[in-house]
Amino acid sequence: TKFQLYTVPGQVYYQSTRKLVLQGADGVVFVADSQRRQLEENIESFQDLHANLAEQGVDARVIPLVIQYNKQDLPRELILTPEELADAINFRGGPDYPADALHGPGVFETLRGISEMVLKRLSASSGSAR
Repeated sequence: TKFQLYTVPGQVYYQSTRKLVLQGADGVVFVADSQRRQLEENIESFQDLHANLAEQGVDARVIPLVIQYNKQDLPRELILTPEELADAINFRGGPDYPADALHGPGVFETLRGISEMVLKRLSASSGSAR
């Protein structure tokens, strides 16, 4: 089994790039910035992701999707807790992971989570094709 991973920044400037990367995607990791001051941008980016998926005929409720709450290593007064972020962003109740991408905690767990979801979905779809 082979995985191809792509990443794009969340800024509006990169919207067309994000749309291209989403074409044919088997799964998505949405990386949210845990800083309090980024909450509105996170919400806007997550809504944009759902709109981009819908534009391509992909049901955001069906595609494997996990959320990573990055920058959890920052001082507590600057960030939202994973629970606060989940309340604001994770309305579908999917898997989510606190992380510190700079130092590593939560990064592999996020990758494992999305990998398991994608493999399960691909296995189910190949089994139903028989």
